Amino acid sequence: MMAILGTSEHCIAVFPSDMCVALAALDAAINITGRTGDRMIKFADFHRLPGNTPEIDNILKPDELITGINLPAKGFEKNYSYLKLRDRNSYAFALVSVATGLDLEGDVIKEGRIALGGVAHKPWRVKEAEEFMVGKVVSRETFASAADIILKGAVGYGHNDFKIELARRAIIRNCMMALNPETQLPGAQPSA
Repeated sequence: MMAILGTSEHCIAVFPSDMCVALAALDAAINITGRTGDRMIKFADFHRLPGNTPEIDNILKPDELITGINLPAKGFEKNYSYLKLRDRNSYAFALVSVATGLDLEGDVIKEGRIALGGVAHKPWRVKEAEEFMVGKVVSRETFASAADIILKGAVGYGHNDFKIELARRAIIRNCMMALNPETQLPGAQPSA
Protein backbone atom coordinates (compact mmCIF):
# COMPACT_ATOMS: atom_id res chain seq x y z
CA MET A 1 0.00 0.00 0.00
CA MET A 2 3.02 2.26 -0.35
CA ALA A 3 4.57 4.95 1.81
CA ILE A 4 3.04 8.22 3.01
CA LEU A 5 6.25 9.64 4.54
CA GLY A 6 9.87 9.96 3.40
CA THR A 7 9.24 9.11 -0.23
CA SER A 8 11.16 10.20 -3.31
CA GLU A 9 10.27 10.41 -6.99
CA HIS A 10 12.14 7.10 -7.38
CA CYS A 11 10.46 5.08 -4.64
CA ILE A 12 7.33 4.97 -2.50
CA ALA A 13 7.89 1.45 -1.14
CA VAL A 14 7.53 0.76 2.58
CA PHE A 15 9.89 -1.06 4.92
CA PRO A 16 8.21 -4.39 5.84
CA SER A 17 9.83 -5.32 9.18
CA ASP A 18 8.00 -5.47 12.51
CA MET A 19 11.09 -6.14 14.61
CA CYS A 20 12.90 -3.07 13.30
CA VAL A 21 10.02 -0.79 14.27
CA ALA A 22 10.27 -2.03 17.86
CA LEU A 23 14.08 -1.70 17.81
CA ALA A 24 13.73 1.88 16.57
CA ALA A 25 11.41 2.73 19.47
CA LEU A 26 13.85 1.19 21.94
CA ASP A 27 16.79 3.22 20.58
CA ALA A 28 18.83 0.11 19.85
CA ALA A 29 22.39 0.23 18.52
CA ILE A 30 23.88 -2.03 15.86
CA ASN A 31 27.31 -3.67 16.05
CA ILE A 32 28.97 -3.90 12.64
CA THR A 33 32.23 -5.48 11.57
CA GLY A 34 34.17 -5.17 8.33
CA ARG A 35 37.65 -5.00 6.85
CA THR A 36 38.34 -1.64 8.48
CA GLY A 37 37.27 -2.88 11.92
CA ASP A 38 34.25 -2.73 14.16
CA ARG A 39 31.79 0.08 14.67
CA MET A 40 28.55 0.68 16.47
CA ILE A 41 25.82 2.92 15.09
CA LYS A 42 22.46 4.03 16.38
CA PHE A 43 19.59 2.06 14.96
CA ALA A 44 17.93 5.30 13.84
CA ASP A 45 20.92 5.96 11.58
CA PHE A 46 21.06 2.48 10.01
CA HIS A 47 18.18 2.58 7.51
CA ARG A 48 18.02 5.29 4.89
CA LEU A 49 15.35 7.00 2.84
CA PRO A 50 15.24 6.17 -0.88
CA GLY A 51 16.40 9.45 -2.42
CA ASN A 52 17.96 8.79 -5.83
CA THR A 53 19.18 5.31 -4.83
CA PRO A 54 16.18 3.37 -3.49
CA GLU A 55 17.99 0.06 -3.99
CA ILE A 56 20.30 0.95 -1.05
CA ASP A 57 18.27 0.36 2.12
CA ASN A 58 20.93 0.89 4.78
CA ILE A 59 24.38 2.32 5.43
CA LEU A 60 26.32 -0.96 5.48
CA LYS A 61 29.44 -0.91 3.33
CA PRO A 62 29.84 -3.81 0.86
CA ASP A 63 32.36 -5.58 3.12
CA GLU A 64 30.43 -5.18 6.40
CA LEU A 65 27.98 -7.31 8.31
CA ILE A 66 25.90 -6.98 11.44
CA THR A 67 27.33 -8.90 14.40
CA GLY A 68 24.91 -7.87 17.12
CA ILE A 69 22.28 -5.50 18.40
CA ASN A 70 22.52 -3.66 21.71
CA LEU A 71 19.36 -2.80 23.60
CA PRO A 72 19.50 0.00 26.15
CA ALA A 73 18.76 -0.90 29.75
CA LYS A 74 15.65 1.27 29.59
CA GLY A 75 13.07 -0.97 27.99
CA PHE A 76 9.86 0.79 29.04
CA GLU A 77 8.94 -2.34 30.99
CA LYS A 78 5.84 -0.79 32.58
CA ASN A 79 4.23 1.10 29.70
CA TYR A 80 4.71 -0.26 26.22
CA SER A 81 2.70 -1.54 23.28
CA TYR A 82 3.01 -2.76 19.71
CA LEU A 83 0.10 -2.53 17.29
CA LYS A 84 0.06 -3.97 13.78
CA LEU A 85 -2.82 -3.20 11.44
CA ARG A 86 -3.00 -5.25 8.25
CA ASP A 87 -5.36 -6.46 5.57
CA ARG A 88 -5.45 -10.02 6.90
CA ASN A 89 -4.32 -11.69 10.11
CA SER A 90 -1.77 -14.07 8.68
CA TYR A 91 1.46 -13.45 6.77
CA ALA A 92 0.72 -9.84 5.87
CA PHE A 93 2.91 -6.78 6.06
CA ALA A 94 1.57 -3.96 8.18
CA LEU A 95 -0.52 -1.28 6.57
CA VAL A 96 0.51 0.67 9.67
CA SER A 97 2.34 -0.52 12.77
CA VAL A 98 3.21 1.43 15.90
CA ALA A 99 5.68 0.70 18.70
CA THR A 100 5.25 2.85 21.80
CA GLY A 101 7.23 3.10 25.02
CA LEU A 102 6.30 5.51 27.81
CA ASP A 103 8.09 6.41 31.03
CA LEU A 104 5.50 7.89 33.37
CA GLU A 105 5.52 9.62 36.70
CA GLY A 106 1.94 9.33 37.81
CA ASP A 107 -0.01 10.50 34.80
CA VAL A 108 2.77 12.75 33.46
CA ILE A 109 5.02 11.63 30.60
CA LYS A 110 8.71 11.75 31.53
CA GLU A 111 9.78 10.19 28.23
CA GLY A 112 7.97 8.74 25.26
CA ARG A 113 9.00 6.97 22.11
CA ILE A 114 6.86 6.22 19.09
CA ALA A 115 8.03 4.41 15.95
CA LEU A 116 5.91 3.62 12.92
CA GLY A 117 6.13 0.87 10.34
CA GLY A 118 4.33 0.47 7.03
CA VAL A 119 4.42 4.21 6.34
CA ALA A 120 7.95 4.89 5.05
CA HIS A 121 11.02 3.28 3.51
CA LYS A 122 12.42 2.83 7.02
CA PRO A 123 11.09 2.70 10.60
CA TRP A 124 9.73 6.21 11.20
CA ARG A 125 10.41 8.22 14.36
CA VAL A 126 9.99 11.94 14.88
CA LYS A 127 11.98 13.29 17.85
CA GLU A 128 9.94 16.50 17.83
CA ALA A 129 6.79 14.52 18.68
CA GLU A 130 8.56 12.64 21.46
CA GLU A 131 9.93 15.88 22.92
CA PHE A 132 6.45 17.42 22.71
CA MET A 133 5.04 14.71 24.99
CA VAL A 134 7.54 15.29 27.82
CA GLY A 135 5.82 16.92 30.77
CA LYS A 136 2.33 16.43 29.33
CA VAL A 137 -0.45 14.56 31.07
CA VAL A 138 -1.37 11.28 29.37
CA SER A 139 -4.54 11.76 27.34
CA ARG A 140 -5.97 11.11 23.92
CA GLU A 141 -5.46 14.80 23.18
CA THR A 142 -1.74 14.65 24.00
CA PHE A 143 -1.30 11.56 21.85
CA ALA A 144 -3.38 13.09 19.02
CA SER A 145 -1.12 16.16 19.02
CA ALA A 146 1.97 13.91 18.93
CA ALA A 147 0.40 11.99 16.02
CA ASP A 148 -0.16 15.23 14.13
CA ILE A 149 3.52 16.12 14.56
CA ILE A 150 4.64 12.66 13.41
CA LEU A 151 2.41 12.76 10.33
CA LYS A 152 3.23 16.32 9.31
CA GLY A 153 4.01 16.22 5.61
CA ALA A 154 2.37 12.83 5.02
CA VAL A 155 1.16 12.44 1.44
CA GLY A 156 -1.06 9.75 -0.03
CA TYR A 157 -1.14 8.64 -3.65
CA GLY A 158 -4.88 8.22 -4.08
CA HIS A 159 -5.07 4.49 -3.42
CA ASN A 160 -3.41 4.87 0.00
CA ASP A 161 -4.77 8.22 1.23
CA PHE A 162 -6.59 6.31 3.98
CA LYS A 163 -3.23 5.42 5.58
CA ILE A 164 -2.75 8.96 6.91
CA GLU A 165 -5.86 8.81 9.09
CA LEU A 166 -5.25 5.12 9.85
CA ALA A 167 -1.75 5.99 11.11
CA ARG A 168 -3.09 8.87 13.21
CA ARG A 169 -5.70 6.66 14.87
CA ALA A 170 -3.19 3.83 15.32
CA ILE A 171 -0.75 6.13 17.12
CA ILE A 172 -3.44 7.35 19.52
CA ARG A 173 -4.77 3.84 20.12
CA ASN A 174 -1.33 2.34 20.67
CA CYS A 175 -0.29 5.07 23.10
CA MET A 176 -3.47 4.43 25.08
CA MET A 177 -2.76 0.67 24.99
CA ALA A 178 0.72 1.35 26.41
CA LEU A 179 -0.90 2.70 29.57
CA ASN A 180 -2.14 -0.84 30.40
CA PRO A 181 0.13 -3.37 28.66
CA GLU A 182 -1.25 -6.27 30.71
CA THR A 183 -4.48 -6.02 28.69
CA GLN A 184 -2.49 -7.07 25.60
CA LEU A 185 -1.54 -10.51 26.94
CA PRO A 186 -3.23 -13.59 25.41
CA GLY A 187 -6.50 -14.30 27.18
CA ALA A 188 -6.63 -10.87 28.85
CA GLN A 189 -10.04 -9.24 29.04
CA PRO A 190 -10.27 -5.63 27.95
CA SER A 191 -11.11 -3.22 30.75
CA ALA A 192 -14.55 -1.66 30.65
